[in-house]
Formats: sequence, C-alpha cells, structure tokens
Amino acid sequence: MPRAGLVLICWLWSVIALSQQTQEVQANGLSRFQRTVHYLQDHPLEERADFAAAALAELAEVYMAEADLARAEAAQQEGSARAKLLGWSQAVDQYASQLLLVLDDVEQGFPVTLRPGLQGPLTATVADRAIILGHPRADQQSAYEQRVLSDFCSNHDCERMTVTADQPRPIPASDMPVNTLWTFTDSGPVCSSDGVEVHFHNSRNLPILRGLCEQLVQELAVLAMNLAWQIRHGVTIDWSGLAISATPGRPEHLVRLNAAGDSILATLPLLSDSADLLSDIKPWLYARSTGAAPALISLDAAEYGWVSPTD
Repeated sequence: MPRAGLVLICWLWSVIALSQQTQEVQANGLSRFQRTVHYLQDHPLEERADFAAAALAELAEVYMAEADLARAEAAQQEGSARAKLLGWSQAVDQYASQLLLVLDDVEQGFPVTLRPGLQGPLTATVADRAIILGHPRADQQSAYEQRVLSDFCSNHDCERMTVTADQPRPIPASDMPVNTLWTFTDSGPVCSSDGVEVHFHNSRNLPILRGLCEQLVQELAVLAMNLAWQIRHGVTIDWSGLAISATPGRPEHLVRLNAAGDSILATLPLLSDSADLLSDIKPWLYARSTGAAPALISLDAAEYGWVSPTD
C-alpha cells in the first residue's frame, strides 16, 4: 500500500475507534475537555491557538510512541509480518511529522478553529489543514485529553471556561495533610492520617511499613485534591463507577470519573495495584473532595497484600 494510504488510515483509525466513545459522551453530557472547547470557539484566537498547540504537541508524541512500539514489535517478527509493522511505523512517523508541521503553523500565527465532533472527536483546523484530535487507542482518549487540559490549564484560567448552569457547592481550599501518626498497640502498630488508619500485625520491618504508609497517604491526598479540583470545575463524579487503570508506557495512572470521559492523571501505584482499595476508600475520598462530614476508614494492610498476615 502506498505510504499516503497508510497515513490516511492513521486519520481514519482515530475517527472509527472513538465513535462509540463519542456516542456515550452525547448520552451523558459534555466532559470538561468538551466544555473547554465549546468556550474557546467564541473567544480570543490566542487561547484557541494555545489549546491547539497543546493538543497537537501531545498527539505528535502519542504517534511517535506508536511508531516506536511498531518498530519494537517488528524486531520480533519475520517476513510479511515484519514488513507490515515496519511500513506501519514509517507511516505513523510521517503522520507525527505532519502534526509537528501543523504545530509550527500554529506557533507562526496561522488562524485556528476548533470544532467539536458530532460523530467523532474534536477537529482542529489550522491554515485549512484539519486534524482529528483523537488518540489511536480509544481506551487512552481520556488520558490524552487530560494531558492536553493539564498543559493548557497550567497557563490559562480554565475555571471560567467550564462553568455550568448548576454551580457546585464551595469546596474547602485548605491543603491536604500528608503527615502520619504512629501508635503501637498489643495487636500491632497503627499508622493514621486525617481519618485513615492502616493496621499492621507487628513492628517487623518498621522502616518499610513507614514508607508504605507515607506512600498511601500521599496518593490519597493527591487523588482527593484532584477530585476536588474537578468538582470545582463542574465535573460530575460517578462515585459508583470510579475506576483506576495504568497508562501504557507511562508512570501515571488514569482515574475515570464518569461516562463522559472526564478523568484524572496521577501517579498512584499503590491504589492501582491493591485490589479493592479504591472501593474501600471511596467514602473518605468523597468526604475530603466535597467538604462533607469527615469519614473514618480503617484498613488492614494484610488484606491488600502489603504484608503477610503472619508478619
């Protein structure tokens, strides 16, 4: 197949892979990413250009990573399978290079328009070149959008862009405490912080236990603060559907907040690798992120595989 045809497949792949996700979004309201895009349509070109630049730079990185993956897989193949993967990697590389050229046009001041997709992801048009802002892997679209928002919102006031008709109730702005308090009982040491208690069966390997508890407290504080930030920006949290997963090739984890695709990207290895932990600490997360009455949570370290029941 000619290289141009493979590049076209890259473009079509994004549209087809994300159509199902887009239909889900339409049925469940707009995500914060989409509300930001709607706001930018009728606001200063400079803001649209910065958003497009963030989206294009991230997308170019995504496709370069896909090309690297295809080359790595090709090295383990022979014959036609190897040739197919190498051809694909070349096409994806070429598409990434084209994305960088479009990014250069943005930075040179060419006009930018953003158009929410009715049957697919967002389209950015720069100097008459339309680019579908969709991750080639549909299950990673939310992570891609969150990284774009994180980059863009680090330089812009995104709160005014995502105001909804139903204003969320105020959230306390105080910092999340990350200090830990240790008490030693007949049944073993207990690490506690801000309403979360972790029970260990004995004091063996105490330095390791301290490190584990501090890691947990830090992850909980990071996640609670991110949830509060999302709520302040009008995002509706589906607490029953809250889920965490790893992002391939990256240290961050993706926390899916709702069916609209809103998500949080944060490094949460303990929460991700400990079965049932996220479900068990949801009451605490809800209280900390919404300003509700404090919730007290008691965790047994052995139940999550952090230590052996006999340790």
